[in-house]
Amino acid sequence: MIKLLNPILRFTEFESMGTCKRLPDTRTTEQLRESIHAWARQIPEVKQILPKLDNMNPKHFGLIADTIELSQKPATTYLDVDMLHPEKNTPFFAPLDKLMAVFPMIGDKNPHALDFSKEVIENAGKLTSKFFLKSAADLDFLLDSGVDKNYELGTKVVEPLAKKIIDGPKGNEPLSRQKVFVGHVLSLIDKDADLDKISLLEELYGVMRKRSAYVFDMESFIMSKAPVDVIKENIKTLDDDLAWCYSFGKCLDANEYLIRNLDDKRIPYYGKIDGNLQYTFRK
Repeated sequence: MIKLLNPILRFTEFESMGTCKRLPDTRTTEQLRESIHAWARQIPEVKQILPKLDNMNPKHFGLIADTIELSQKPATTYLDVDMLHPEKNTPFFAPLDKLMAVFPMIGDKNPHALDFSKEVIENAGKLTSKFFLKSAADLDFLLDSGVDKNYELGTKVVEPLAKKIIDGPKGNEPLSRQKVFVGHVLSLIDKDADLDKISLLEELYGVMRKRSAYVFDMESFIMSKAPVDVIKENIKTLDDDLAWCYSFGKCLDANEYLIRNLDDKRIPYYGKIDGNLQYTFRK
């Protein structure tokens, strides 16, 4: 069989700094395997993963190939993340070198963490994907113990989470939105996070993405002690009350709304002038 002389590429040279929904990866398992081998002939750090491929789930070959390719290409015209060199004055491995070493271990310990990482690449844009992968290499959060279920449930909200953060207001420093995104990922895999509440995030973001007039703190929500049954009942009326708030120029506090007592029909919102939390009845 003729082996690939060069890897099959997936990414354009440059793209915008926001999110990007990628076309489906149509490379076959064998094409991905050969692409990884082709990369290894060009990049010494990739060679270490070759003996481990046969023991890995082939569905993760796409993540490996994407990670290598992202490391070789600039993210945007104006801003990039270095995946090839360690931070200055530190003894740590370069991000790509580290990821090639730990991906097989992650596949055994937290296989859904690899699915989560692939979902980031598929939806968050090159800049955020590279920042996420570098952060994963530097902080080892893909190898955290006992959080594979968190990654499984969290994979379903990568796209809406990325759109809300990466396409949202820009901070005052470079990569500020990318740092917020990774912070949310760390919240999702916190051992104190309530898995039942994480499982509700997909439905919640599905409702809230229709409107813009709301405030929602995901970390506070998944860490809250509010009964899940109460939250599920409040979700049933959330869309109508969001629409009502929007029509009256009010900004609904989704956290307060979701945990409110079922007998309390007031709608929590923020006032335009003072920004303080207020309550009103729907008229």
